[in-house]
Amino acid sequence: MAYNLILRIFILIILNIFCSYGAIGATRDQIIVANFKAQLSKARTLKQALAIYADSSVNNKHQVAMQTDLRKIEKDINSQLTDLDISKDDKLVPYVNGGCLPRVTCVPVYVQQATAGGIVFPNCVEVHRCSGCCQETQFSCEPTKIDYVSFSPIVKFEHGDGSASPISTLKPFKTENHTECTCKCKLKDDACPSSAQILDHELCRCREQACFPQCQAMQRCQLLGTQDKPSCVCKRPIPGQNGAYSCQTGYQPDARCKKCTKYP
Repeated sequence: MAYNLILRIFILIILNIFCSYGAIGATRDQIIVANFKAQLSKARTLKQALAIYADSSVNNKHQVAMQTDLRKIEKDINSQLTDLDISKDDKLVPYVNGGCLPRVTCVPVYVQQATAGGIVFPNCVEVHRCSGCCQETQFSCEPTKIDYVSFSPIVKFEHGDGSASPISTLKPFKTENHTECTCKCKLKDDACPSSAQILDHELCRCREQACFPQCQAMQRCQLLGTQDKPSCVCKRPIPGQNGAYSCQTGYQPDARCKKCTKYP
């Protein structure tokens, strides 16, 4: 009888470790893929994308081969392309990925001055602003480094009865110029619907908070009452706890939810 009890406890512990490892492994894989997608947003050409893939650990079994011979991979892609049913009327052109990058953008100069009278020159100037697409829609292209530049001279041509100076100089036009960009999560920290969830900024989605110490096989991680952080709750009432499924602060259920013990 005692042997069977020990064996059951041992099996439960092994299953818990296995499940915990699986959960950690899944999270790690998700983060690897998220980082790969973030880097892929910066690639401009297929060759750059393949190089990023080769340096990532998204698919380890092909990593060494890709690092040593990217040309072979490109040849294979082109070979697959010839097998596709493509119309002769289709005009195939090399592309440049519209990733998240600083791009030349025209911004208006002193709009309020022009509407007040006179003609401002230049009416717009070229600066760099972050734009483009990210690999996933929950991310947006945002600047990580901004410089402020001032354009001068800015002049205003007057036209009218001639009482004012025909050409007047305006103060330098100051605006921001983006020099570095990245894909950032659009969601805010309060975007998660449940107080038991937190925002994972790398994955840009809500996930359940983790309990510490880690919950055992017969427990689940749950937010109780007015708690700020979730705690381990048994899946059945704990003997001696007046039908409660959880323990008081500073205590945790044992592996079989038979009693409450102090945190180690």
